[in-house]
Amino acid sequence: MAVIKRGQHVGAFAPDRPIEKHFHDHDETWIMLEGTARAHMVDREGNHHEFDLEPGDVWMIEVGCEHEATPTSPEFRLAYVHGTIPPGSHSPGHYYMEQERYIPSLQLVKTPTDRYG
Repeated sequence: MAVIKRGQHVGAFAPDRPIEKHFHDHDETWIMLEGTARAHMVDREGNHHEFDLEPGDVWMIEVGCEHEATPTSPEFRLAYVHGTIPPGSHSPGHYYMEQERYIPSLQLVKTPTDRYG
């Protein structure tokens, strides 16, 4: 369970301090708080997507999708939330396809239960 308290997991960026292209071994959600940015994503199939982000936007980034953002306003602030971090994952951080040479994926496992009879 992820609970984000005020001020935790908040990043501030500027045009001269963009968010570089990277990926994670988990899903990630960005909640745009202030300013604007131009975002770029490379999906799991290798397709490139560009779009604008502004306050109030929520961007849910699938595991293994490369993503980056360049602020288009003097300051860009976002809150980010890590999804479930499966066993064997890197610690949360920025990782690069050019170095890691793999695309992570998550797999659903349905465990039978008699919890509610």
